[in-house]
Amino acid sequence: MFKNRIIAGVAAAALAGQAMTAAIVPAYAVAVPGGPALVQNDPLESVLEDLLLAQSQYSDTYSEPVGPSYDLDRQERDPSLSSVYDLDDRITRGVVWIIQNGTNECRNSIRPEYRFDCLRNVLGRAASTIENRPNYRDAARELRNLSRKLDGIVSKYQDRSAPRASVGQRSYRAVSKANLAKARSEASAAIEESVTILLRSAGNSEKRKTHYSQIATAVGSTKRLLRS
Repeated sequence: MFKNRIIAGVAAAALAGQAMTAAIVPAYAVAVPGGPALVQNDPLESVLEDLLLAQSQYSDTYSEPVGPSYDLDRQERDPSLSSVYDLDDRITRGVVWIIQNGTNECRNSIRPEYRFDCLRNVLGRAASTIENRPNYRDAARELRNLSRKLDGIVSKYQDRSAPRASVGQRSYRAVSKANLAKARSEASAAIEESVTILLRSAGNSEKRKTHYSQIATAVGSTKRLLRS
């Protein structure tokens, strides 16, 4: 009798816990279609297994996003774009704005020999805003790759005797004037390649094509900066 009361009490507590879990865990985390059959002749064991499965399924379904790693001196993350993790019009417009606004700043604030390094920084900042979002990850990777290619071009043709140009808290290296034409040619080829990769990265998803094509168009427009 006493043993039966203990079992009944534990079962009641487990059932109460199950009700509470159901209230806070999303429905898709609680349902376990195709899961293992539970033992029908032991209701307490059945309840406990349900709870463990629900908790395990919920843990697998949800995880806190991890912020991107980046060089604070050369990359910046826009905190206003940090709360959405799926394809979203606001995020895409934000990335396009960072590229376009940054390109305009590069054009209006510094001489042509400094604009390669400025554009490298702009693309790195754009990548940092989306590289922790799964559906933008391919776009972020290509923006980051292009930023690194520009970094390599600047390092290759850098005028080490020229002072750094400052715009706000950022400063940029100069490409030697004698190598401007070569730097432009290599940077333009890298930009065109990135545009192609961005468009292909959308795959067969119409939604991804819509968002990725906007980013690709913004990247393609940066060639005008280097020609001006």
